[in-house]
Amino acid sequence: MLENWRVAAPQAASSLFAAAAASWASVAGGKVPQPYLDEFFHVPQAQKYCKGDYSWDPKITTPPGLYLVAKLFQPIFGCSTKVLRYQNVLAIILVFHTVLHILRLVREQVDPQWPTKDSIEVTNEEKTKRDPRVNLDGKTPVSNALSAVNISLLPPLFFFAALYYTDVMSTAAVLLSYQVFLHKKSPTGDIRNDLFTVLIGIVALFFRQTNIFWVAVFPAGLTVVQVLEKNESWKQMKERNPATIVQECWKTNTVYDSPVYHAGLLDVIMLVLTIAPAVLRKPLMILRSIASYIVLLVLFAGFVTWNGSVVLGDKSAHTATIHIPQMLYIWPYISLFSAPILLGPLYRIVSPFMPPQLKKVFSYTPPKQGPNLPELLPAALFIAGGLAAVHFNTIVHPYTLADNRHYVFYIFRILLRHPALKYTAVPVYYICAYLSIQALGSPPIEPKDTKPEIKTLPTDLSAKAKPCQASFVLVWLATTALSVVTAPLVEPRYFIIPWIIWRLHVPYLPFSFTIRGKQYSQDLRLIVETVWLLVINQVVQYLFLNRTFTWPSEPGKIQRFLW
Repeated sequence: MLENWRVAAPQAASSLFAAAAASWASVAGGKVPQPYLDEFFHVPQAQKYCKGDYSWDPKITTPPGLYLVAKLFQPIFGCSTKVLRYQNVLAIILVFHTVLHILRLVREQVDPQWPTKDSIEVTNEEKTKRDPRVNLDGKTPVSNALSAVNISLLPPLFFFAALYYTDVMSTAAVLLSYQVFLHKKSPTGDIRNDLFTVLIGIVALFFRQTNIFWVAVFPAGLTVVQVLEKNESWKQMKERNPATIVQECWKTNTVYDSPVYHAGLLDVIMLVLTIAPAVLRKPLMILRSIASYIVLLVLFAGFVTWNGSVVLGDKSAHTATIHIPQMLYIWPYISLFSAPILLGPLYRIVSPFMPPQLKKVFSYTPPKQGPNLPELLPAALFIAGGLAAVHFNTIVHPYTLADNRHYVFYIFRILLRHPALKYTAVPVYYICAYLSIQALGSPPIEPKDTKPEIKTLPTDLSAKAKPCQASFVLVWLATTALSVVTAPLVEPRYFIIPWIIWRLHVPYLPFSFTIRGKQYSQDLRLIVETVWLLVINQVVQYLFLNRTFTWPSEPGKIQRFLW
């Protein structure tokens, strides 16, 4: 019966998630039937498109993808505010299913032996034959389904499933693009995959301009790393002189790329030093492998040249600038919404200082691989760079402090209460950054040997999985920087896609536990994460619906809190 539940888990999760999204949209529509905030621009623009009027509101900055979707469905459903909002309910359901599929692709990519829907019952049957008390669930459909629910419940994303904003459809388009990338059978790709890549990339660009980084730059960077031959003997090489390692990689035309949980600052430097020569030695192969992404970049450059700006409207208030502290703000963002996921790396740090009595509460021991504590030099460099960034480059956009309906308004009001506060926040940014990166590199946790007679049995299907590599983190960080550093305005919605890509690649970390004499292995963090995200969403939804207020300048007009 348990095996049947595992197979049915994705369908059950899909139904429950769809019901939750529809329920939230229904409640929000009942309380707030009229357009609110940015909907004042989006709803009328969509309704004009539905009538065949393609004139443009100069206050709208994003492309017309949202309104073209409304035009597409108009003959069937119409274009009322309620109908337009429910299109985002369909979009968030599409996000869920795309995330679920991507999770499967990511696990298959790193572990060809990952059990599929057809093989999961056989796999569990074989394992229980060896010992009926052991049942493994490290990477079964239950874990993937729960992860997909949690990713789709990201509060700044799920909230806007009930309103007519661009973010949900934009996210769905980017995730579909990433799914196409993961479907590549080889790094060099083929004509069919290239056509799909360009097509879905163009669709994503019709929703938001900064998607260019996630549909072109990000997959191009990952493709380059895949094309280059990696040195598989990094474990042996790590014990040797770094200069010798780099020279050997140059000689053999390979790349030094270590797992995240083994990677330090020196490993990242060696990765960069070995990638550059390898790229220069295979220029034609590299260009062929990223040709579709180059096409997207050329098309986007042509649009910017034709338009005279990245944004379509309100150009004076949305001029591109350099805003480096955005790369500091993302870390508490990740830590807030992923606090349960960071318990693993946090435990690795504090476990050496915990009393033995408290350690017994936990059913596992920290892995022996990788450093437990942050390295001093990277920490010093991060904090020094962060202090310089907040001192010389802190930008507080006029919109941020002009609108107390957004939560960012209250965050910056706290940070600006005293000149020293923005500096004291930098060490907090570092702690959040360290935990977030370490969560990507969590090696398998070995359960304590509570039953010696089953000691030889595996307890984690992910033990054979290839860990997240330093190259992925480097490409992800570079793409995130490109997508947010040029924005002067701090918006939680700008970090949605970086968070999702990060969360998709967080490895499972199963805990062992026993029910009715049978031992199971499940990532309990996922359950805690579900509860955590539901609580945040409930609080935000309650505040939006019930804690209303008015402005003296607009008496009688109800204002509401939102992201």
